[in-house]
Amino acid sequence: MKSRKSLVVVFSLALMAITGGMAQAAGNESVGALDTSRCVDLANGRLCITITPVNRQGHVRVSYQKKSGGSFYGHLEWVNPANQTFRSPDVTMSAGNTYYHTWPTWVGPGCNRGVVYNVTDRESSPTPPLCV
Repeated sequence: MKSRKSLVVVFSLALMAITGGMAQAAGNESVGALDTSRCVDLANGRLCITITPVNRQGHVRVSYQKKSGGSFYGHLEWVNPANQTFRSPDVTMSAGNTYYHTWPTWVGPGCNRGVVYNVTDRESSPTPPLCV
């Protein structure tokens, strides 16, 4: 009887170790799969590009959270791996607001950038490249 209980305990511990390891591996894969966003902190806000899902129909979203500074007239841009630029409509951007634009698209391999463009001052600020 004692050996049967020992066997059950050993089996249970082994099963927990195996499933715990599998859960950890799955968790690590998920983190990698979810790494489809790049952001940069700018002097007056935070700019991000997000791509989901990869290698099928999905979307690219560029967002800009304006935290401080004066208002400006501008737009968001997405620069794709072929160096084509897609622009959102121009709007006045002011502190305390978040602006975003979403492009539905087939998301293939390559590097993408999000950009906030200040039309008033002719200045652009890009995100780091997001390579998928």
